Amino acid sequence: MQFRLARLITLLPFAVLVGVNGCGAGPGSAAPPPVANPPVGFAYVTDAASTASDVGSVYEYAVLNDGSVSPLAQVSISAGVGPGAVVVVSGHAYVVNVGDGTVSQYNIAADNSLTPMNPPTVINPGMKTLGVIPSAVIADPSESFLYVANSGDGTLSQFSIGSGGQLAPLTPATVAVGIEPVSIAVTAGPSGGHLYVANSGESGPAGLVPAGSGSVSQFSIGADGTLTPLNPAALSAGTSPVAVAIDQTIAPFGMAFVMSDCEGAQCTGTIRQFAVGAGGELSAAGAPVMTGDHYDAIGMVTDQNGINAYVLTNFMGVDTGNGALWQFSVGNTGALSTPNQPTLSLGPTALAQTLFEDRLCVLTSNVGTGGSGGSGGINCYTLGTGGAPTLAASTMLAAAHPVSMAMLFLNPP
Repeated sequence: MQFRLARLITLLPFAVLVGVNGCGAGPGSAAPPPVANPPVGFAYVTDAASTASDVGSVYEYAVLNDGSVSPLAQVSISAGVGPGAVVVVSGHAYVVNVGDGTVSQYNIAADNSLTPMNPPTVINPGMKTLGVIPSAVIADPSESFLYVANSGDGTLSQFSIGSGGQLAPLTPATVAVGIEPVSIAVTAGPSGGHLYVANSGESGPAGLVPAGSGSVSQFSIGADGTLTPLNPAALSAGTSPVAVAIDQTIAPFGMAFVMSDCEGAQCTGTIRQFAVGAGGELSAAGAPVMTGDHYDAIGMVTDQNGINAYVLTNFMGVDTGNGALWQFSVGNTGALSTPNQPTLSLGPTALAQTLFEDRLCVLTSNVGTGGSGGSGGINCYTLGTGGAPTLAASTMLAAAHPVSMAMLFLNPP
């Protein structure tokens, strides 16, 4: 069985590093010298085994101040079979294993390495069709509940997160969505939390895409974490939507951006915009924005001020699979416009990205691009004037078959 590359947008909670003054230091005692290249965060990369039936891993890295990444003392830890999406939630990490229908659950230790919970895995009740990637996972805004997209089954699994981080299925354990759910986003609005799912609508053994079959499912999140469909339960979102992102800085209640793979004869990548209503309902807003012909959409993130958006795509149709990073300006109505900076070539295939303040890190893979000397890396960019990304460092990874990434960043003291 072969795994498709993960396409996901993950909303991540952030850790806070609290500065503490030393006690008992007498007059004239010297402060310790600053660390030249301290960690500013940590990255967790899922790695699929070379054989689909074998157990995969999660590789663990410190993200350093200069943008490079360095393995932790515990370089990796075992996951389930076919680890796909990963998310960090309030001192815990969760990995969706598409090969055995489980979710691995970990505590994040003091050194930011992962340690298995007891039990180390829980059954994913909505995943009956095994081996299907992409998958997606996200927590609600309160970080009390976890939701998993089961792309082979057209369902979401819903879990509560206990005080120790352990997952427990809600009642009901699953809700139905559209055909092949591949990406999830959440919001917190005046009427509570809401969840949105991009359904790619792909079908058939060859992954054929019926024209116009894609959709976005929309739900309210109850106080007990259960999902209730909004009215309407789903909206049309063009051909093969593969990612959904939310910008809550857009008045009055935010804007949802839905990326699609392939529109028209030239297989053009597109971004559709939907306004978020007071009750969480989406409504189409504005014309679709193009990302070029023959581009495979991967994901999108917006900066904390809602001024810039960063879009990952992969060039398809020419047997390269090379990734590209696009920067768009976001207007105060949510309208997107391409700035003057040229699109950045990533070389290898793009898999996922995470943005925090003025840093943007992208996971790449050499699989399928003819790359040599390792199977992928993490490119970290600094965002300068006008949000323009500049490569700070590119680090090759030890992970043999990287699939997805979650990052935990530290706030300054």
